Amino acid sequence: MNATMTEACASPENPESGFFDPLDTLYNSLFHPVVTFKTLTETENLPGRIHFHALCAVILISALAPAVQLANRGGDAVSLSWAIPLSALAGVFAWAFTGLCTGLLAFAFTGKARIGHFLTLSGLATLPWLLLGPISLVKFGLGPVGTGLAILCAMAIWLWSVYLFGLALMMTYRMTIERALIVLATPFVTLLFLLGWILGFVDNIRLLSPT
Repeated sequence: MNATMTEACASPENPESGFFDPLDTLYNSLFHPVVTFKTLTETENLPGRIHFHALCAVILISALAPAVQLANRGGDAVSLSWAIPLSALAGVFAWAFTGLCTGLLAFAFTGKARIGHFLTLSGLATLPWLLLGPISLVKFGLGPVGTGLAILCAMAIWLWSVYLFGLALMMTYRMTIERALIVLATPFVTLLFLLGWILGFVDNIRLLSPT
C-alpha cells in the first residue's frame, strides 16, 4: 500500500497488480478511486478476484448493519443469528437490482453494455460504509458531542459512497457528469410521475364512484 502499489494499480497492462488481496482492493478503492476505477474500466476481462472482492464488500457491509443497529439501539443479541443472514441477502439483492437498473439506463444513454464492470465498481463503492461500525462507537465515549460527531461522520460516509457510485458510473460508461446525473435522477423522477399517475387514477375512481 505504498507508491509502488499505486503505480502498479494504474497500469491497465497489469490489472491484477494492486488487487492481489482484499486489503489492497480496499485501500486503492477508498483512497485512489479515480486511478483504480479507470484501470478497472480499461480492463476488458476483469480478474475473478475483483468481482469476488466487490461481492464480499456488499455482503460484509450488509451483514454488519444489524450489529451496528443493535449497538446503537439495543435489543436481543439472539436475533442477530437470523438478522445477519437476512440483511446480507437483502444487501446483495439491493446491490444487484440497483446495479442492473442503473446499468440498463446507462446502456440506453450510451449503447455500451458493461453491466459486469459496473456491478463490480458499484460494489467497491460501498466500501466507505465499513467505517460506520467504528464511528458509531464514538458516541459511547463522548456523550452528546460523540453523537453529533457520529452523525456528521455518517453523513460524510454517505456522501463518500455516493461520490464513488457516481464515479463508477462515469468511468464505466465514459459519461460526462451531466449525463451521469440524469441517469441517477431518472428513477426518482419516474417514481414521482408514477405516484402522481396512481394518485390521479385513484382520485378519478373516487369521483366516479356513487356516493
